[in-house]
Amino acid sequence: MFTTISWSSYVTAIGILLFTWYLFLGFRFYSFEIKQVLFGQRKIIFPFLRNHNRKDASLAESKNGTSKSNLSESFSESFATLDEVKELSARIIDATAESADRNLSQQEFKNFLKLILAEHPYVKISSLRDTVNDLVVSESQKHTSLALTLEQVDNLWNETV
Repeated sequence: MFTTISWSSYVTAIGILLFTWYLFLGFRFYSFEIKQVLFGQRKIIFPFLRNHNRKDASLAESKNGTSKSNLSESFSESFATLDEVKELSARIIDATAESADRNLSQQEFKNFLKLILAEHPYVKISSLRDTVNDLVVSESQKHTSLALTLEQVDNLWNETV
């Protein structure tokens, strides 16, 4: 009876059974995580590859004399700064509308903006600062009592409350 089954058929059958078993377990206990990975909300992280990449980076750093890890750190900070700018833009728009609704004076509006800008110190040193300044000016121009110039907005970054 066992002589009619070849080893290749046996290994193939066991492989298929193991694959379906682990597929069942994966969907049974990790369905939420699998959905996040499939929809791009979560990345698959392989810890053993991360350590390998660090070793490669340190070898390249020693050969080139430059720090590539610092370069990758600056990219993550850049993306974090971009997220901060998006948040800051929404807060500036809301603050301008709220200040106009409450009939704040221009000095009170400036103080309000100083508080908001102080919460985002990385935007102050980023290249997106001019874009934020343009947004503040354009939003303040919509309300004549709150109108600010680019110089006034630029000075708000340096002033403390």
